[in-house]
Amino acid sequence: MPLALVALPLPAQQAVAPFPTRQLAPGVYAVLGDTGRGSEGRANAGFVVTPAGVVVIDALGSPRQGARLLRTVRDVTRAPLRFVVLTHHHPDHHFGAIALKRAGARVVAHPERGTLSTAPNDEDPVRAWTRVVGELEMRGFAWADVPDVAVTRDTVLRLGGRTIVVAHPGPAHTPGDLTVWLPDERVLFAGDLLVEDGVTMLVDGDSGALLQALAAIDSSGARVVVPGHGRIPDAPGELVALTRRYVDSLRAATREAVAGGLPMSRLLARMPKVDATRPVSRASREQRNAVRVYLEMERAVMGFGGSAALGARPAALGSDQRPTAEGRAPTVVSTDSLAALLAGPAAPTLLDVRTDIAAYLKAHPPGAQYLNTETLRAAEGGVPNLLLPLSSYATLFARLGVRDDRPVVVYASGEARNIDATYVAWILAGLGHPAVRVLDGGYAKWELDDRPTTRTYPEVAAGRWAPATFAPERATLDDVRRALGRPGVVIVDARVREQYAGEAGPQMRRGHIPGAVNHYWQDDLVEGGHARVWRPREELRARYAAQGITPDKEVVVYCNGGLESSHVWFTLRALLGYPRVRVYDGSWTEWAEREELPMETGMR
Repeated sequence: MPLALVALPLPAQQAVAPFPTRQLAPGVYAVLGDTGRGSEGRANAGFVVTPAGVVVIDALGSPRQGARLLRTVRDVTRAPLRFVVLTHHHPDHHFGAIALKRAGARVVAHPERGTLSTAPNDEDPVRAWTRVVGELEMRGFAWADVPDVAVTRDTVLRLGGRTIVVAHPGPAHTPGDLTVWLPDERVLFAGDLLVEDGVTMLVDGDSGALLQALAAIDSSGARVVVPGHGRIPDAPGELVALTRRYVDSLRAATREAVAGGLPMSRLLARMPKVDATRPVSRASREQRNAVRVYLEMERAVMGFGGSAALGARPAALGSDQRPTAEGRAPTVVSTDSLAALLAGPAAPTLLDVRTDIAAYLKAHPPGAQYLNTETLRAAEGGVPNLLLPLSSYATLFARLGVRDDRPVVVYASGEARNIDATYVAWILAGLGHPAVRVLDGGYAKWELDDRPTTRTYPEVAAGRWAPATFAPERATLDDVRRALGRPGVVIVDARVREQYAGEAGPQMRRGHIPGAVNHYWQDDLVEGGHARVWRPREELRARYAAQGITPDKEVVVYCNGGLESSHVWFTLRALLGYPRVRVYDGSWTEWAEREELPMETGMR
C-alpha cells in the first residue's frame, strides 16, 4: 500500500537553501556534506557541468535534500540535468533522487538494489528512514533508484566534450557499488568505498572486493578523491592507506579467531560497546564489519570463499574488465519494484512457475513465461527427485531467454505455495546467475495489487547466458550421514509437524533424520491480504535463533524432495544472510528408502 507521504508535493526549489560546494576542476564540483561525523553525517555529492548538460553524482538522503541539491546546481548553471549517477543504493545516497528525476535527470545505477536496508516490501525501508530524518524531509518521496541506464561493467559517458567513466568495482561496500572517474581532470568520486575515518561499512559488501577497489583507486593517479562521507583528503593516498590498514587488520584478526576456534561472540565482546541508537557510529560499524568478515573467513577456511575473499588480482580503475565475482545469493522483490523493472529499458526475464499451467493460460504478468518445476528434476539411481546436469539447465534456461546481464524474477502462486519459486532460484544461484529475484507474495500479491496481466504469450529471443559450472549449495546423502551429531552443524526438517513426528507421509518409513530440528517452511510467511509474504527479517531471525539455527553454524535443510527445503534455504541465505546453508535434495524420500539409515519419531 503506498505511503501517504508519496502523494505530497516536493519542497519548492526557492524555499530551500543551497549546500556548500567546492570546485575541484573547471566545471567539476563537490557538494560538501558533514565532516567529523564519519558515516553518521550528511553524505557528500557532486556534479559535472558540460555544454550539453549536467551530470549529478549521488542524490543525498531525502526529497528535501534532493531539492537543495538541485538548487545548488542551479546556483552554478541553468544547463539541463542529463543524468544522476547513484554510487550505491543506501538511503542516504539515493532517497533524494526523485527530485532530480522529476527535473529531467536519467538515473544511472547498478541494477543490484539489494542491501540490508531492503525489506520484503518497499514501504518498510521508507518508514524506517522517515523515523531517522523526519516526515518533513521525506515529503514527496517516491522510489527513483531503478536505473534508466544500468551499469554492470565500466561504462563511459561522453557528454559535451567531457569523458566520465562510471565503473563497477565489484561488491565492496554494496553489491551495486559504482565510482565516477574523470580521467582528464583526475577527479574520482568514490561513494562509500571511502569514509573520512577509514572505517568503510562492509555489511552489504565483501572485504576482499573492497581491497581490490582500494588498489584500483590507488593505481588511478587521482588528484582529488571525494569520499562518500566527510572531509575531502588533501592526500588521497593517505585515506586509501588508512582504509586498507583497517581492512587488513580486521581480516587478520577474524582469520586468527576462526583458525583458533574463538567464537564470534567472544571476538565482539573484546570490541568497544555499541550504542544501539547509532547504527552507523564508528563502534557500530566496527562490530558489524567484524561479524561480516568473521563469516567471510569461515567461508574461506571451509573452501566456500569467492575470488574477492581469497585475494584475486585487482583490476585497474577505468579498465574494461568485466567483474568476475561469484553469483550472489538471490533476494526478494516487491510488486512495486517488479513493476518498475518491467517498465524500465532492460526488463527482467520473468518466470511463472505456478504448478497449474491453466492458471498461467488464464492470466499472467506481461512478458512472463511458463516453467513447470518438475522439468528441473528427475530420477537418478532410482531416487525420483534429484537435480539434472549442467547441460540440461543450460539448454532449458537459454530457451527461456535467460541472460546474465538482466535480472531473473521468479514467482509462484503466492497463496500457499512459494516453494516452486525458491527451488528455481536455488538452481539459478547454483548456475552462478548474478541477479535472481523471487516475487514476494507471488502472483496472488501481483493480482491483489491490481497490477497488469495478459493472456498473450511473450516473444522470446534465445538467451546468451552460457553458465560454465553448476555448483548448487547442495548436500548429498553421504554429507548428511557425516553431519549427524557433528558440532557446529544443524539439520533442519522443513516438513509439516505430522510428517516430522512420523504420523504422516507417503514414504516407506515415517519420521525424521536423527537430531533434526523441525522448522516448517510456511511458518516463515504471514498473511498479506489473500497472499502470503515473508515475515519481517528481524522476526525471522529471532524465530530461527530460538531453535538454535544461527548463522555461525552450518545448516543442512531437507524436506520430502528439495522444494520445501529450498524455501528455508532462500529465507536463510537471501533474507538473513546466513553464509553456510545447503539443501539435501534427496531429502526424506531418499533417506527413508535406505533401511540401514537411522531415524527418529515424535517431536523434540
